[in-house]
Amino acid sequence: MRSLAKTASVRKARAKAEVEFRSREVAANWRGWRERLGEIIEFDPSRFENHIPPHWQAGLRYAELIIPAYGTAALDEIPKPSEFEKFLRECAWIVAQRTYEAKLQPYDALPLRKIDYAIANFHQVVRTAVAAESARLGLEAWQRHNARLELEIVLAPAAGTACSNEGVGAVDAEPVPAETLARDREARLQAFLTANGTTIAAVSEAALVHKPDMQHWRHEELSGDSVMSQRIENVLSGKTPLKTGDAKPVAAA
Repeated sequence: MRSLAKTASVRKARAKAEVEFRSREVAANWRGWRERLGEIIEFDPSRFENHIPPHWQAGLRYAELIIPAYGTAALDEIPKPSEFEKFLRECAWIVAQRTYEAKLQPYDALPLRKIDYAIANFHQVVRTAVAAESARLGLEAWQRHNARLELEIVLAPAAGTACSNEGVGAVDAEPVPAETLARDREARLQAFLTANGTTIAAVSEAALVHKPDMQHWRHEELSGDSVMSQRIENVLSGKTPLKTGDAKPVAAA
């Protein structure tokens, strides 16, 4: 994202987003939402969607302009579709978090214990808003990938090169280490659940990640250095505790 931020398309999208957000900011009084927001913030996006404050709507629009710009710029930089889709998910999370912290949190004035919940809710709202555009970009990534493979087949030498280890089959092969790592993640998760007598839902809640993100992590669709992966790993390592009542002592054999 740091390198893509320098491209003309991303810089233009950010400038447009800044103008729109600041125009709404100047024209509105958002500080009146402080007390009301504190009452409705819960780790329950379905409930929160009916109470989106006006400054969150402005922040949502800000993210909606920036995320597709990053995605469009990344199409030329990330040739493998699965890696491109991972990038889109990580981009949505990072933009949502940074937008909340820089532009919305000053107006919310929430206690520290509720900030993480607010960020998680805002991320869910953002991800829902950009879902259609993300799907379109993902389709384009796969179409480009398919076109490249077809071109390789046409240009490959006639003597069976397309079927060799260096041919088309190798281009689209999934790396074995990723599968191994996914199995390792699942094994560690199951061991943690057994040792603590808890559930995957409890781990997700403690890590402040939604169910789809937990599934992406379990199937190695989230990189190890991503924010959400680190949150989950912190729970499994004990750095982030489960919520009171989630962990149940396991009876000795």
